[in-house]
Amino acid sequence: MAAVIDLLAAAGALFVLDQSSKWMVQALRIRHVNSSRGVYARGDARAGLVLTWVVALASATALHASGQTFQTQASMAGVGAALGGAAGNLLDILRRRSVLDFIDLRWWPVFNIADVGIVAGLAVAFWPVV
Repeated sequence: MAAVIDLLAAAGALFVLDQSSKWMVQALRIRHVNSSRGVYARGDARAGLVLTWVVALASATALHASGQTFQTQASMAGVGAALGGAAGNLLDILRRRSVLDFIDLRWWPVFNIADVGIVAGLAVAFWPVV
């Protein structure tokens, strides 16, 4: 049960951090990009993305419950960060039909906090435990 709480806490924290950073970027008029894809405008595609997120949450929870994987607090926090980041971008897609990106390294595609949570969270979740 504690591991599921870790997952939910990490997901919530990343989600709030992502959404508040996007709000600040817009409020402070910081240069940002609305990354849109044609698929984001289609209702059936958006419903599919929501379903995919729910299946990912259910799968991670089932894998943890089975005792096969995601058995450490760090791995559950990593899964939570990835799910929280995905939820942040999904909310953008549902509300704006685009994802607000604002971190521009000049040598990498523009991204946001949610993207960092997804990539870093999955790296932590699948990091081999010694």
